[in-house]
Amino acid sequence: MKKMTLGGRIESARKAQGLTAAQLASRLGVLTKTIRNWLSDRSEPRANKLVTLAGVLNVSVMWLMTGTESDMEKDIATSDETASLSSKMERLLSLHQQTSVLIMEVQGEVNHLQNQIDMGEMAIAENWLPETKSSNPKRI
Repeated sequence: MKKMTLGGRIESARKAQGLTAAQLASRLGVLTKTIRNWLSDRSEPRANKLVTLAGVLNVSVMWLMTGTESDMEKDIATSDETASLSSKMERLLSLHQQTSVLIMEVQGEVNHLQNQIDMGEMAIAENWLPETKSSNPKRI
């Protein structure tokens, strides 16, 4: 049986969490290319990213590094605190997406109002212009 590499363990845990490489990269604050390099064992995450990676993937750092873990580490990895943090992260990401949508809607409304103001100013300006046509049309 072939021993799984760090990249293989990251890939396995990523799939188990239902994340794409791009989603994982976004959550870790790295480029998707960096994730692909980790998955293909071309490079490895630094210690601080390894800890964050373990948290995002809901696995222990020890499992990522070695493929094994003690009973104590299993308990820590599956604790209610980890689940709570994961839930909070999902909620935060959802709120971030909702905020982005609202910002775009408000920007559209501001643009619409600005267009109305501009059109109103043009109408006012047209009413103040001196008439160029004679008020008494010539008869032929």
